[in-house]
Amino acid sequence: MISEILQHHILNHGFNFLGIQFPISQFVVMMLLVSAVILFVFILAARKRTGRLRTIAEMFVMFVRDDLVLPNLHEKGRKLVPFFCSLFIFILFSNYLGMLPWARTVTANISVTAGLALISLFIIVGQSIKNNGFWGFTKTFIPGGVPWWLIPLMFPLEVLSLVIRIFVLAVRLFANMTAGHIILIGLISFIFIMGTRGVNYGFATSGPVMFMTLFVSILELLVAVIQAYVFTLLTVIFASLQLEAH
Repeated sequence: MISEILQHHILNHGFNFLGIQFPISQFVVMMLLVSAVILFVFILAARKRTGRLRTIAEMFVMFVRDDLVLPNLHEKGRKLVPFFCSLFIFILFSNYLGMLPWARTVTANISVTAGLALISLFIIVGQSIKNNGFWGFTKTFIPGGVPWWLIPLMFPLEVLSLVIRIFVLAVRLFANMTAGHIILIGLISFIFIMGTRGVNYGFATSGPVMFMTLFVSILELLVAVIQAYVFTLLTVIFASLQLEAH
């Protein structure tokens, strides 16, 4: 069981067709499925003028726009609202659909979270250059009030801090989503570990372990939305640091 779970975090599975290797893994299929579900839900919601589905879809968009983007980026961030909405909704749907039986949580793979973080980096840098120009973009790495003789030291440190922020985005989401799987594996494995000491020990521990497994699974429902919120919020905050020249 443990080796199977670990293999789910490797993206080198695929198939060969006419000598061409296609890296279509379970995670790729799952991401395509998540994207298809999101498109279906929001296209269906957009076609309805009223209804619960449209109301829920509008709540998602208004939450990201009014509670995350505009308070941090103000009017300059209005153009980035579609991106942050897509980011939040994709992570949220990925987390929840990944909890279904035989599904895969794509955000529990470091390659996927790194891809999301790099996309965020390109969007942030591109928008910063568009708003401030290339010279204005470089000035975002120079804190205000810094003496001129400290600029050669502060500039590379600020560039490194941006790289570290993007790295933290990727690792944080990956670690939090993987932690839940590891805890569940550990709890279920505890039954078999105690079972090696005797059948009665295995049966005696199965009840408490199943209760804890259910508790952790319910907790993951909350963690799924929290991680989507935190990833989007941190991306918005990092964007605010780069869009404003000091």
